Amino acid sequence: MKPVLSSFAVLSIAAAIVQAANPTLYIFGDSLSDVGTLKTLTLGLVPSAPHWNGRFSSGPVWNEYLAKLLNFNLYNRAIGGSTSDNDHSTLIDVLNINIPSTENQIDFFRFVNPLYFFDGTRSKDIAVLEVGANDFFADKAAIKSGNLTTTYFVDRLANTVVEQLEDLRKIGFKNIVLTNLAAIQHTPMATAEGIVDLATTVVTQYNQKIAARASAWAAKASGVSSFMISDLGSFVALTVKSPAITAALGLTDVTTACLGAGATDYSLETLIASAMGKASSTGVCSSPSTNYFFDDVHPAERVHRLFGYYSFSTIAAKAQNTTFELNEANILSLISKYNLGTPSPKPAAI
Repeated sequence: MKPVLSSFAVLSIAAAIVQAANPTLYIFGDSLSDVGTLKTLTLGLVPSAPHWNGRFSSGPVWNEYLAKLLNFNLYNRAIGGSTSDNDHSTLIDVLNINIPSTENQIDFFRFVNPLYFFDGTRSKDIAVLEVGANDFFADKAAIKSGNLTTTYFVDRLANTVVEQLEDLRKIGFKNIVLTNLAAIQHTPMATAEGIVDLATTVVTQYNQKIAARASAWAAKASGVSSFMISDLGSFVALTVKSPAITAALGLTDVTTACLGAGATDYSLETLIASAMGKASSTGVCSSPSTNYFFDDVHPAERVHRLFGYYSFSTIAAKAQNTTFELNEANILSLISKYNLGTPSPKPAAI
């Protein structure tokens, strides 16, 4: 196996020195949550413009808003291309170096914070595990061909994710949030590749499986004060299919990507062209913030901001021993209350 980026450890150590005045939101994940880690580790190559400041979107991503709404510090080493475990699935191989998986991200955090478990001041910290989409992207051809069964893929991913939840517990996190799989079947990529039905099956089966297994784990997880599953799958399915929600957000296109073909092409040739300023900027839509999808798999800025506010609402409700139901009325209320039907501020602001 090729070595994981050594500079990842350096960045992780530096990021471990955080302000202690407020609690911290810790993010372990992939490109949906990446705030520039992959861009830094690839010396600015990925993702290239017109992606905004190293985000896989047209603006700030959801956890940047969530941290501000919580008034938490943000520790984020989520990285684009990350799968749950590189021994199982590896999506992209950038410049002949493996991308750190969420397993790697958690292991690095444990390495640089060996005494976190004993720090009594961190009881309000929240750890978020957001992973799974890239596992599907890496294995979709094998699943489609029948070389890998859906049942085996779902079981393996669910088992890996629950093992990582347990790792977070052993590190000492008392508040843990797990996102399930986004509704990948609604992405432009799924339509273009003719895998809408396949993605629907995988997402449905995995989200059902992880809900059961993670809940069973949480029931026995000693020391965990709060655990919740953030229903990213239902969030995407609801918001992309509701004309009322998309209209309130000011979205005019929910089916096509703002960026043209090749927006998620990470071949060496494309990376070099990007680094030399020769990557084509054609095929970029005229108003990125009014698209649901920025590229063929990632949401644009207004959707990210809405998911950040939705995530905050669910966490705040749980803290009050109640729930924030995911339905059209509640999402419309959030959009109206916080004026979310406008271009997102850059950098993130609330």
